[in-house]
Amino acid sequence: MSDSSEHTTAVLLGRIRQGDSNARRALVARAEPLLQRFARGRLPQLLRHEQDTADLVQLTWLKVLEKLEHIESREPGAFYAYLRTVLLNALRESLRRNQRSPLETELSDEVANDIPAANVQSDDWLAYEQALATLSDDQRALVLMRFEFGMSFVEIAQELDQRPDAIRMRLNRTLAQMAHGQASSAPQ
Repeated sequence: MSDSSEHTTAVLLGRIRQGDSNARRALVARAEPLLQRFARGRLPQLLRHEQDTADLVQLTWLKVLEKLEHIESREPGAFYAYLRTVLLNALRESLRRNQRSPLETELSDEVANDIPAANVQSDDWLAYEQALATLSDDQRALVLMRFEFGMSFVEIAQELDQRPDAIRMRLNRTLAQMAHGQASSAPQ
């Protein structure tokens, strides 16, 4: 569908597994702004004096890059789900380290387990995470790319080698399913 299909994340990961260092640089250049956008505002106020978003992103990349040759993106968008998981795990580790520090005020369990953006209520975040867990891999990747990584319909369409209008329609159906608690496990 698109001329950029040779640069989709899945294609770049395949080239990386074949030892193409240019593909590695292209993947980082492609995903870095998206990862920065996703990470922005994720740090709880308590950690902002010790760590900033750039540190969190750098830690995420260190963990991802050491395993990059072994990452397979079987589903379109799966790499972004993987990036999200690694970033949230790095943030949880920072929170655990902070809790063990005798110099810091102890974090409550609610703060330690809740890592939404600063303006999202913990109940809303939990409901979102639960709804996300009910989605198929394809649906989950679509939601993550659009809302957590802030990708436009055009960017997602290029990644999935589809038309932007088709992406918009699939996403609307997925959101309706999430809202009504009827997410199916069947791909759309």
